[in-house]
Amino acid sequence: MSVKDTKITYHYKTDYLKDDKLAELKEPLSKALDLDEDDFNRLSPEVKNLLSGRRRIGITWLDDYEVVAEVITDQGCACGVKIGQKAVFDMRHRLKPELSDMVFCMNLLAPVLPIFYMSFDRASEGLNPVTRIWTHYECLKTNDALAKNKARLRVYLRDSKTHEVITKAVLDKTEVGADGNGY
Repeated sequence: MSVKDTKITYHYKTDYLKDDKLAELKEPLSKALDLDEDDFNRLSPEVKNLLSGRRRIGITWLDDYEVVAEVITDQGCACGVKIGQKAVFDMRHRLKPELSDMVFCMNLLAPVLPIFYMSFDRASEGLNPVTRIWTHYECLKTNDALAKNKARLRVYLRDSKTHEVITKAVLDKTEVGADGNGY
């Protein structure tokens, strides 16, 4: 990944699942919940999004994705992190030491905690947990240098098998894209 990739911001449509009619879920869901046509059509947008997202993500999503925190600047960080080093976590928020090479500094990784607070919830709904809002963090330590020597991280989601960065707003294993992976 090049340095220019660290400045990319992805913009998503706000209601990316609104056109999903849930056709293949309509019959079994209506039977299970005793819904008639009107009941089904009155399901709230939130419920429809949840059903659409869960169906699209599949049952292996916890193993299909990784959250990566990659150092993009190291302006003399006292901990010794270097540009390009990574901390890789699975979707259960466990560190994958075999894929990680970052010096683990809690001052640098602590700000990434919001990713883990929301990632499980968002991903379980079929949404990319790393949105354009939650992509860059910096060390909490300021020292006497008045924060001039902070290290900074870029956080992103990637495919756990191919290590391709996932930029789509919706995690959809049902669509096969040009790359053959559904992205």
